[in-house]
Amino acid sequence: MKKQILLLIIIGLFFSCTNDDDNDSQTVTMRINHYQNTAIALDPVIALLVQYDDNIGTTSWNNFYATIEGFNYVPGQVYDLSVRIDQIGNPAADDGAFKYTLLEVISEQEVPAETEFNINLKINGQNFITTDSGYQLLNQIDIDCNTLCDALDTLLESEDVVVGTFKHLDNNEIQLIELE
Repeated sequence: MKKQILLLIIIGLFFSCTNDDDNDSQTVTMRINHYQNTAIALDPVIALLVQYDDNIGTTSWNNFYATIEGFNYVPGQVYDLSVRIDQIGNPAADDGAFKYTLLEVISEQEVPAETEFNINLKINGQNFITTDSGYQLLNQIDIDCNTLCDALDTLLESEDVVVGTFKHLDNNEIQLIELE
């Protein structure tokens, strides 16, 4: 009899410790902006800019440091997505606590070519411009600095905060049109 009770207790403990995926996930609507911005996570990164649910359509955008499984971001497009968020039990120290999975692309809209946007090029002394092969944001997005290359170099050397105003070009390239 004691063995049967012990077995029932062990089985009860086993099932109470397992993850129930239905309780650890939720579905949200996200809007992804047409450009990415620089940010500092563990290291300097280029982050998607997102809005969630009730914040969609406002002027408030948040940096998004994770990836969305199944989503292929293209600069110059604004996306509305349905995304499932699953909580990850015991994530690695450098991983997030959530997994994001694309359920549906609700809409995708190309922004006009003349649309201007601001990107942080230097924040609190952290420079996001790399020059290994021309001007780039963290060796990922090509920058056509046009006639502003010298001014950009000067500001990056002398200022703690530098913001550039850009517009989209083709092939993951942006054009610098103003500095502040």
